[in-house]
Amino acid sequence: MSGIISAYVLLKVRPNKDRIVIEKIRKFPKVKEVTSVYGEYDLIVKVEAESLADLDSVVFDALRAIPEVESTTTCVATGKW
Repeated sequence: MSGIISAYVLLKVRPNKDRIVIEKIRKFPKVKEVTSVYGEYDLIVKVEAESLADLDSVVFDALRAIPEVESTTTCVATGKW
């Protein structure tokens, strides 16, 4: 895969820890947007990476390393319509 890969990472965080997680996530250069949402997930994080390995690094080494993050689901974007 070449070019920029966009992905949306859906996060579940510990109760009342949303703001803490948002502040930590906003410092990551590959994160382009963080949105809080209602429902099954607490936050949606838009990530832009140069490769799938780069995306893996953001998800596994950065997002999942935050102690307040309970789980993630990653959706790789295939195009805009």
